[in-house]
Formats: sequence, C-alpha cells, structure tokens
Amino acid sequence: MRILHMCKYYPPFMGGMENFLDLLARQQALDGHEIRVLAHWHQKNRPTEDLQLLNNLYLTRVSMKGVLVYAPVSPEFPGVLGKILASYAPDVVHVHMPNLSAFFLLLQKKIPKLVVHWHSDVLGSVHDYKLRLFYPVYRFFEKKLLQRADVVIATSESYLKSSPALAGCRDKCRAIPLGVSLDRMDELACSSHNIENKPEILREFLSDQPGKGHRDFILSVGRFTYYKGFKYLLEACSLGFGGRLIIVGHGPQWYEMDRLRISLGLSSRVCMPGSLGDQELHWLFGNCSAFCLPSVERTEAFGMVLLEAMYYKKPLITTSVEGSGMNEVNIHEKTGLVVPPCDPEALAGAMSYMLARKKEAEYMGHNARQRLEDRNAKRMTINERLLSYSLERHKLFLISLFLLHELSLPSSGSATLLQQAWQTKMLFLWAC
Repeated sequence: MRILHMCKYYPPFMGGMENFLDLLARQQALDGHEIRVLAHWHQKNRPTEDLQLLNNLYLTRVSMKGVLVYAPVSPEFPGVLGKILASYAPDVVHVHMPNLSAFFLLLQKKIPKLVVHWHSDVLGSVHDYKLRLFYPVYRFFEKKLLQRADVVIATSESYLKSSPALAGCRDKCRAIPLGVSLDRMDELACSSHNIENKPEILREFLSDQPGKGHRDFILSVGRFTYYKGFKYLLEACSLGFGGRLIIVGHGPQWYEMDRLRISLGLSSRVCMPGSLGDQELHWLFGNCSAFCLPSVERTEAFGMVLLEAMYYKKPLITTSVEGSGMNEVNIHEKTGLVVPPCDPEALAGAMSYMLARKKEAEYMGHNARQRLEDRNAKRMTINERLLSYSLERHKLFLISLFLLHELSLPSSGSATLLQQAWQTKMLFLWAC
C-alpha cells in the first residue's frame, strides 16, 4: 500500500509528533508498505530535498522562508504536494495535526482516503495573544479538513472527549494512545552509560557530584514554547526547590527562559544545554531522580517523553491540565505526583519530595515502568502499536495493531493484511 504522511517537521527536529511519525513510518516501511513523508525544513531557506531513508521510505523536506504564528511559511509547499499526489498516487494520506500546510489538501479536487491524526488542538490560548488572534481563521479551515477526513485519530480517550474541535465529528474519531519502541529504548539505554562522552556543559554541571551523587537532579525535556510551562519550573527553583534541574530542548522561548534563569540567580542549579543527541538525552533519563513535565494547557495532548521516563523507572511530575492525556499516563501518588498547572510552589514541593523521599520516589518509578508494560493485557505493550490500513469496498478501514515484543513484522508485502496478522500473532483491537 502507498501511504503519504504529512507533518509539520521531521527528525532531527525535536518534537513528540515528529518522533512518533518517524517510528510509525519506519515500521510501516519494514512491513512492506511504500511510504513517503512530506514535511517542511525546520531551518530557514534550505533547498527542498528528497531523501531515501529505507528501501521503501522516502522523505521530502520542503524549503521554508520563516515561521508565522508557530507555522512554517513555505510558498513551494502546495506545488510540491500536488506533484507528489499526481506522481506517487497514494492510497492513503495520513495527516499529522496541527499542520497549517495540510490545508492545501482542500485545494485538491480529488484526494485519496484521508486519515487525520489529531496530536493536539490549536487553542485560542490565554498564554499567547498571537494564537488568540489567529485561531478563528485557522478554525475555519480546520473544520473543512475534518469534514473531508475518513477517520480521525486522537491520542487519548480523555483528549477526544474534551476536544471542542472534534466535537462535531465524534462518529469518525478513534482514540489510539501513542507509544515508544522498547527495542529502540533498549538500544539507547545500552549505548548511553558513560558520562565521559557527554557534552562538556553537563560534565561541568555535575562535576561536583561524584559517584552516585550525580543522580540527584530533576530532568525536564521539551520544546521551549508557550504551553510547556518552563517559566513556572524556573520560578519553582527560586521558591523552595533547592536541588538541581536540567531542562533539555530548544525553541522560540529558550533565550527568554535563559535570561529568566540568570535573573533568578539559578545558573549554578539549573542547566539548559539546548537540544542533545539521543545518547546524551537517554543518559539523563537513566540518571535523573525524577522527570517533570510542567505543561500549562491542553496543547500538551499526551507527552511522549513521559513514556521514555517510565521506561527508565522514573517517577513523574505532571500537571492536572483538564482533558490532557498526561492524566491517563501519570497516576497521582502511584506513578508520580500531579500538581495544578501554573503553580511554581506546588512544582517546588513535588520536586523537593522526589529528592528527599527516595524510597517513595523509587516505588513510584517502579510503578511507572510496570504501568508502561501493563497498559495492554497479556504483556502486549503500547510501545509497538502500529496503524495499518485496508481499502475494501471503497471504504477506509483503520486497524490498530499491538505487536508482541518478541516478534517482528514480516517484510514481504505479498501476504494480505489478515495473513500477516496471523503469521505474527497480532491482536486486532478495533476496526472502523
């Protein structure tokens, strides 16, 4: 089957949606499908390029001129999209939202079967005036795209139920939680042990914590943007939390947050190394005392990084954002602590608790790993959930597959979907 994925960006750009797409596209390609990904460059004025990532996985990165209200501006994009639809002739177009350029599909007189993957609402945010002004226009085209969709996928049941944007199309919506690859996590864990290979900024920051003492820090990871709540995390470090904090990532608010870090006198206790490679990042996951995701609104629909922290048996600190999938992942006082959003004092208390009550933190960390493994019955793990498509009787059928950890997908595309499912002992969870 020929599948075209459309996403705002693609790795090495750092983002949960982009990382999930990379995992999904690679596994679908290994399953024998013909996959093409259409995304923007995440750097300005880079020329449009076509790359072959695997035997049947191709990536087209389209040049962009800049960013307007968090959306890449790319005059070339509609032309490139039209050429790909004509020459590649996909059976399915799988759009990962939010992505402003996906609205160019509405200009096509005829498009293939359309799957809209709803990673997050675009909110008329109280935290960002640009979104408040822009969203009414965006919403018009958003509704049109949802009307054209054959299937809409939300990343959690709670997000699906609370999303105002999806309220008018619930009959075509399905909730499929995101996941991480345990095989990939095992590889990263094995290759990320030696601190000597880590960036100098981390070695210096942790240099006065010899031996196991370097584990006494809280980790946070994410793109520095308005809904991540890093401002409140920094304020928490000046309102009672006396430990160390490392925030990994980059984004439009990084320089503003760095100035805040310095102005609060936190240079010796808070490290913001920017984006890191996989090995460096996973060393931090493996050695931190707890993981904190202080997001402030429902734009944080799920939080893929929470699953990565759970793999390493780390207790979680999250915020009680109504409708967010974070609430399905982290259970208060079982897998971690849940605090109100935009509350630096509560964050300070939760981080202090994790460092002071090591036995309780370790207990919650073990529960977190167990929850990661137990979310699906009979040892079937959410980390290797895939999407497969079947086109029958001119209707799109979307099937969610859980793969047993010990098994791999067949590479041959000759077998039917049902034959492949039988051969690899897959569980058909639902079909729409």
